[in-house]
Amino acid sequence: MMICVTYILQQIYGAMISMGTYYATYILGNQNLFGVFSWAINIPLIIALVFTPTLVAKWNGMYKLNVMSYTLATISRALVAVAGYMGSGNVTLMLLFTAIAALGQGPWQGDMNAVIAACSEYTWLTKHKRVDGTMYSCTSLGVKLGGGLGTAITGWLLAASHFDSALTVQPDSCINMLKIMYLVIPFALDAIITFLLSRMKVEEANEKLREAVLITSPYHSPSSAVPRRNPAIPPGRLEKYYKIIKGK
Repeated sequence: MMICVTYILQQIYGAMISMGTYYATYILGNQNLFGVFSWAINIPLIIALVFTPTLVAKWNGMYKLNVMSYTLATISRALVAVAGYMGSGNVTLMLLFTAIAALGQGPWQGDMNAVIAACSEYTWLTKHKRVDGTMYSCTSLGVKLGGGLGTAITGWLLAASHFDSALTVQPDSCINMLKIMYLVIPFALDAIITFLLSRMKVEEANEKLREAVLITSPYHSPSSAVPRRNPAIPPGRLEKYYKIIKGK
């Protein structure tokens, strides 16, 4: 469920960032700046994706990397908002913090499929069911649902602010709404995603479960379809490991 919600939030985030074309036109006064901001996102994101496998190995897993990097992204988006509210907007600072935020978002973009696989493994360890197809279907649902919601929300907010594409200068209500959509909402979405990532302790849970359910022990037969409990594990301990993923 958290994976699906995260995908939905990411799609809404993307829809809000796309409002940068209006932000650049009506607030910064230069529509071409939107392309510069796009490069400030895409180039750091590509760099982060290239180094994600190395960082995962160095950090001994994905959890800490995802949480710390998205925390960086959240802080950076907050600073983008601060820079954006400086008069008509400090473009240099906005570009700098936009790039840093993209770097922070990169690792999750690179290892999200691996996290999904880890979640599927958790279900197998706890319920002895393979749900790989279901997990990846949830991500597809998140992308489609989030994309639709993002488009709808941006349209509703623009309409509520009395946006009129025929006007060269938009009313103050629209200017204020564009600032909220491009500066405030992306920060809020990053903060929520960071919280969700902090709850995805699936790697830790799987490691504990492997200790209790003998995947690599003499008691487990490689040909067995369902792992068996280690007789050396005290009763009740396995159930305790089941709760790790829920943070209990």
